[in-house]
Amino acid sequence: ANWARDLVHNPTLVSAVKDALNDDNILCWSTDINAKFSGTGGFYSWHQDSTYSGLEPSDKVLTAWVALSPSKKESGCLRFIPQSHSEQLPHNEVPSDSNLLSLGQVIPQDILDTVIAKSGEIDPLEAELEPGQASLHHWKCVHSSGVNSSDYDRIGFAIRYMSASVKNVKSVCRERATLVCGDPGDSWDIEPDIQEEYGDKEWNEHKVSMELERKNYFQDSQVTHFK
Repeated sequence: ANWARDLVHNPTLVSAVKDALNDDNILCWSTDINAKFSGTGGFYSWHQDSTYSGLEPSDKVLTAWVALSPSKKESGCLRFIPQSHSEQLPHNEVPSDSNLLSLGQVIPQDILDTVIAKSGEIDPLEAELEPGQASLHHWKCVHSSGVNSSDYDRIGFAIRYMSASVKNVKSVCRERATLVCGDPGDSWDIEPDIQEEYGDKEWNEHKVSMELERKNYFQDSQVTHFK
């Protein structure tokens, strides 16, 4: 969709991403809409984005979360544990209809308690955002978001940016990525640009890209699709 492409290529956002990754060669690995509708009980458990992706080095990958509606404590905004990005942590898979993560992945409580203690913070950092604002977080930063107890829907657009030097070490198949700026490198096939919004060719290309991503992400799992 043109609106999604425009957000991914937004000059202000891309400038912040380039600074954060310290790189002028930027790709977009994936995007999705994060919707938590009022009163539905959906939540995202404590996790790291890096857990199943296979993207390395993780220091060259981040998630930009763009608010499309108000994202407040009452509506289940993102919350982060500062200084939690130094290592990959174990996750348990606890399937749940309410957990909006596809594999129900969650960091065990005893490990989470240790991470929080090391951070020196009593409470997680709540990232409240107004529509049009965005937060950036490291690929290994521990984060979650609670249920939406407000009377409005919480909608966000998650964009996973990476340096062109990043590779997928799972190597089940070669994936695609969108060139945002600079040199695309040689580790990814570059997705074709939109010629006709929601055209048949565009839908088919999207299906190809998603199928490749799913093959790597859900390797050796009985789950085969994102929620």
